[in-house]
Amino acid sequence: MSLQILKEREIIGKSGDPDLCIEVLTYSKKVLRTKKISMTETQWLSFVSHVSGMVYRSINMEAIPALEKEIFNEVSKDSIEMASDICKQLSNLHDDEKYLLSIHFETAKLN
Repeated sequence: MSLQILKEREIIGKSGDPDLCIEVLTYSKKVLRTKKISMTETQWLSFVSHVSGMVYRSINMEAIPALEKEIFNEVSKDSIEMASDICKQLSNLHDDEKYLLSIHFETAKLN
């Protein structure tokens, strides 16, 4: 088994619900494919880590601190919509979570 897969499994395990985390990641892969966006291995691991954290926060009803949305003005509407779509796969997430997640898509578009 590759080191990448081992790291991914370790990160998913920290989510508190590995099955739910895998479900959200599988959905995310479909969204990425539809949008023809590919991530490097490093970008994917960072994304997996973020989704794992989102699952954890969803389960434990923890909110991220409120963000100043103005700092995301340079992020495309498409990236924010993709992130919002993925965030909707989980309950109990702060709405601002989509802005943080959108950065992963915006970065991957630069590949």
